[in-house]
Amino acid sequence: MLAFFLSSGELPMKATRGQVRIMWYNVENLFHPENDSIPGDDEFTPEGVRHWTFTRYRKKLTSIAKLIVAAGCWEPPELVGLCEVENSQVLKELVQHPILAPYHYNYVHSNSPDRRGMDVACLYREKRIRLIHWEAFASMVSAGTEGTRDMLHVCGSWGKRDTLDLFLVHLISKYSGAGFTAEPRKQQVDQLLQLADSVQGVRENSLILLAGDFNEELGGYSMDPVRNARPGVVPVKSIQPESMGSYKYRGRWSRIDHYLVCGDAEKYRLEGSIMELPLLLIRDDTYGGIKPYRTYSGYSYAGGISDHLPILLDISGRLFSTPAER
Repeated sequence: MLAFFLSSGELPMKATRGQVRIMWYNVENLFHPENDSIPGDDEFTPEGVRHWTFTRYRKKLTSIAKLIVAAGCWEPPELVGLCEVENSQVLKELVQHPILAPYHYNYVHSNSPDRRGMDVACLYREKRIRLIHWEAFASMVSAGTEGTRDMLHVCGSWGKRDTLDLFLVHLISKYSGAGFTAEPRKQQVDQLLQLADSVQGVRENSLILLAGDFNEELGGYSMDPVRNARPGVVPVKSIQPESMGSYKYRGRWSRIDHYLVCGDAEKYRLEGSIMELPLLLIRDDTYGGIKPYRTYSGYSYAGGISDHLPILLDISGRLFSTPAER
């Protein structure tokens, strides 16, 4: 049986971890301060309404770098999925940051047609993960829907025979209204499962994971293809650690950042958790309790990192070998 584990709440990182640890993080508007040709970034420049300066940018990069190291118990995650990243320049400066440089991260990234220039990306430690293949897929949604983030597929291996196919996504947000965007988001989920199914058909003994900001809880309408997979489509299981959630909106915590495992994963042990470190949280003066410590509150600079909490996944070694491997 696939193991489901609970986070400990305050500090989910364990002293011992799996062979591979994955971190997913919506870093909330990680723009480079230089202005470019995409109008969607104009407010995140020194002259823009948010006064996004190089000092604020460097502080955010440093905070993310520290968090990545902390996420691995001082042995940083082998893979880090990110979204709301503007361009390759941001990723280059992140992996070359003095805090992360000793861990030899590289990255994969593709510019997408998102109206604000926000993309999905993946960092990987070259000395611990061998990159086999990667590609980006445009989201195939209804005509008339604005361009949105690409889906990123990364295939890598570790050890002698373990292979991972990881799909990273940032699905259409509810900014234009939950009802208006529900169907396009459902189409994206259906496309994602079809992509996973195509990999399942050609790859043997590969672990297939789907991770990202789905902008929908597991029980929502858009996630129906996950809950009720059509015949012929690879079955999907959700890894949902016990937690208040990774995102808070108008006083309500929700789990919209997900790890989903496809097909036969019984030979691995998978443990999920949500990082709930004090440095990521701040008092919620409006609704009570706490909330993620984000970079901006409206147009006012708050100084935090993101409006999401990072989620982690540990992959332990194979629990048993197949007859062919004995």
